[in-house]
Amino acid sequence: MSNLEQKNSGKLTRTELIFLVLMATATITVVSTCSPLYPFNLWDDVNCFFTLGRGIIHGKVPYRDLYEQKGPLLYLIYALAALISEKTFVGAWIIESVMASVFSVFSWKTAKLFVTPARFTIALVPVLTSLIYTVYMFNFGGNAEELCFPLITVAFYIGLRSIVEGDGLPENKDAIVCGLITAALFWIKYTFTGFMIGFCIYILVLSVKRKSFARLWSLVWRFLCGFIIVSVPIILYFLVNGSVKYLWEGYFYNNIFLYHNVKSTATGIQSIPVISNIYITVIYLIVISLMYPVFGALLILTLISLFFTGRKNLKKVLFLFVVTFLIQSVVIYLKLNIYYYSYILSYCFCLILIPLVKGINALGKAFKNQMLLKVLTCALLLTVYSITLLLNKNMFLIFKSKDDVAQYRIAQTINKTPDAKVLTYDVMDSGFFTAAGVLPQNRFFCYLNIEHGYSAILEEQKRLISEGYFDYIVTDYSSESDWDNYEAVQTEQDPIVDFRGTKRYIGYKLYKRI
Repeated sequence: MSNLEQKNSGKLTRTELIFLVLMATATITVVSTCSPLYPFNLWDDVNCFFTLGRGIIHGKVPYRDLYEQKGPLLYLIYALAALISEKTFVGAWIIESVMASVFSVFSWKTAKLFVTPARFTIALVPVLTSLIYTVYMFNFGGNAEELCFPLITVAFYIGLRSIVEGDGLPENKDAIVCGLITAALFWIKYTFTGFMIGFCIYILVLSVKRKSFARLWSLVWRFLCGFIIVSVPIILYFLVNGSVKYLWEGYFYNNIFLYHNVKSTATGIQSIPVISNIYITVIYLIVISLMYPVFGALLILTLISLFFTGRKNLKKVLFLFVVTFLIQSVVIYLKLNIYYYSYILSYCFCLILIPLVKGINALGKAFKNQMLLKVLTCALLLTVYSITLLLNKNMFLIFKSKDDVAQYRIAQTINKTPDAKVLTYDVMDSGFFTAAGVLPQNRFFCYLNIEHGYSAILEEQKRLISEGYFDYIVTDYSSESDWDNYEAVQTEQDPIVDFRGTKRYIGYKLYKRI
């Protein structure tokens, strides 16, 4: 390959760009319950984010007026979604489609860094995208991990391009982009910054080894500029609203100190903190891979794909991958392991395209009838893509009406009381506020995972219940509450397919103030 070809290898044509965006949007439309094909998104995490977003556009401040645990930028993103549509998840679907398009585009750009593909092999990208977005940890769609791993894919591409087209160090303009990405990740969920920490270590080691200190400083201050560009408006928002202390408490202090650390039973050398964290990380990755075989298979294929990046690039690529993947994995498992945490690692699956494209290219050289090869390959990939989408776990809900969803049936009762005050007690916000078109009137409006370490949540809820503050309380179907001033008025149950792919029923009970 000539230097000119190599220099332009990561660029996309307009046709490629349009194709990737359309296919990514089609994928999200079929698999995400935020899309217009579905009546509602049932995921409690996502509904919490959307409630915060709706609150923001009505003047409420995160952490101070409505308490949740993720980063403020995530709530601002959902505020944008609420501006598009406050009563549905259409805005979230549009944002999901954009991020899926970013992943698809930069996955293909990554592949083109290492191989010149036959034109029709771009059909591999939608297949890879569909496999990633139908892993069951995707759940109902719209979570922070899903929105953020495409950003890490961009940073990963920047690192790989610097190896293939340069001397291994990013260009100055790329440092600004990496700063922007790091800030976005930090203010959405700071455990997502593990990749960028590893990337910075990679740059530091390479710069020190070459004694390129002037170049290092040039990258550092540009990176900081990018980080500041995103961070300053967020901090100003809380300063103007007199809520910096709530930001500190809600996003940083409580998450750092009130979540319990993972307890390791390792002894000897494995009890050393660094070794212990790596040990726990490896165990979790194995467990997640067994729980989600498609994810495990993609992870194995990614590790194999590293060795198709070329002998010339292999050492640097391996160093970049190992340091970033390892630190990102360790950071997300520092406290505990929830099934969707590992989804952030999907950024690296773009590498799988490299050996697949090389394989089809090699097959093309040996195949005499090129047109037949193209038709057969595209037909096979289209079949795999279609089957993958049709087997996604959320198909049980597609094309259903709102009356098929418990949230809307309960909302009909809530809406009989004008400006009703609602609490979701001992359950997370599963969308009752959105379905009913109301906003929480108290700070701690639902159950959160941090509840047992942060007594203020239950103390406020119990006090307000005893005072009869709420018009309605939504609880779990199986709960039996003995509130003297509330009576059960409605019980609802719906079939769902959960994050393990298990078919079961989920139900709720509605209490009304007497």
